[in-house]
Amino acid sequence: MRALISTPEDLGDLVRRVRTSHGLTQRELAARLGTSQRYLHELEVGKPKRADAHYFDVLHRLGIQLTAEAPDE
Repeated sequence: MRALISTPEDLGDLVRRVRTSHGLTQRELAARLGTSQRYLHELEVGKPKRADAHYFDVLHRLGIQLTAEAPDE
């Protein structure tokens, strides 16, 4: 699967799709990553932290597009 990542929502959608394709819950993945389930939830719904939103703005203004290669579902 190839995905264009232009917004925090795009990134969250990709993380959610790959997580579920691996059969993991948010809680399970958060435990493996050493983070909270709440953080992972906010990432997946595209709730950007202030710095995250700024990063995407900088990339957009410079004409940079991010693409991700993820395992096919």
